[in-house]
Amino acid sequence: MAKKKVVTLGGDGVGPEVVDATCYVLENANFNLEIIKPPCGEAAVEQYQNAFPEETQQLCDTADAILFGATGPTSVAILAYLRWILDNYVNIRPVKYYPGARSCLNDPSGIDLVILRENSEGMYSFAEGDLSMLSPKMPDYRNLIGKSLADFGDGKFALRIISERGAQRFLRYACEYTMQRKKKGYPGKLTCVTKSNVLGQTDGLFESVMKEELKKYPELSYEQYYVDDTARRLLRYPKEFDVIATSNMFGDVLADEASELVGGLGIAGSACVKGKIAYFESVHGSAPKYAGKNVINPTATMLSAKLMLDYLGMYQEADVLEKAIAAVYKDGKNLTYDQGGKATTIEFAQAVLEEIK
Repeated sequence: MAKKKVVTLGGDGVGPEVVDATCYVLENANFNLEIIKPPCGEAAVEQYQNAFPEETQQLCDTADAILFGATGPTSVAILAYLRWILDNYVNIRPVKYYPGARSCLNDPSGIDLVILRENSEGMYSFAEGDLSMLSPKMPDYRNLIGKSLADFGDGKFALRIISERGAQRFLRYACEYTMQRKKKGYPGKLTCVTKSNVLGQTDGLFESVMKEELKKYPELSYEQYYVDDTARRLLRYPKEFDVIATSNMFGDVLADEASELVGGLGIAGSACVKGKIAYFESVHGSAPKYAGKNVINPTATMLSAKLMLDYLGMYQEADVLEKAIAAVYKDGKNLTYDQGGKATTIEFAQAVLEEIK
């Protein structure tokens, strides 16, 4: 079988370190991958005066998948390309506990849910500006209490966009994803999270599209909660969730909250899919204060790589990688500082590789 072509983009801050540690494992495990490491991020600016050189983008355009490190101020153009230009409108955020990880709960065992986040619109659609731009174009608009836009005076606005097309394609994917989990033995329960009691138009549309899509999947069970109630329920009843589907900002917040239940952002990997080329990234950000210190936890990037291997159809390799990571956590001798250990980034990667071999 031909090797799958993976382009890695370290990005900013600790991004190159966690990507390098993950590549160390993937390459030395002899998985059937062609891993290409073009210049990008802060390092590329020094040489090319550009965080995302044209040659790097061209390599990405021909990749089977992209493994991404972290976005800082320098690499915003990379994120814009990966998410919006490639149109990866689904963000998959697994929340799974590996025994040995440091959780904020007394008993996190058995937590294994997924948050699906619409990744292209909502509050993250870059539709912002001065109120003075908007109010003359909508002079007759009145809100629920009769206030016009001009009545607010000077200020800023941000548009929360939920389109019918965007909701349909995302929620169709959410239903299909939950069905696939059900076939693997999961409950097959889809939870829709909105704030439709306040945002009746946008979240009302989101809910109605969800219910329409669910008619095609009678095997699934369904529940709907408001986002504030969901935040509470995630802390109190995390094991009752299977798949959560929600809009962009709600998903961003809830997924970070849920990561603390299973060990924190150092364990939070993700996949961004359904665009032209999928990409896979840890969600902890660039963490510049830790950059270059060889202390950052690479688990999130390795679990992102596990999702990437699944996406590429390399299911056995994905299983091998996940089991190796789980074994290192269970053993507890080579954990990084955020998990109560003293191992460096590369020492953790070496321990994972030893488990694979």
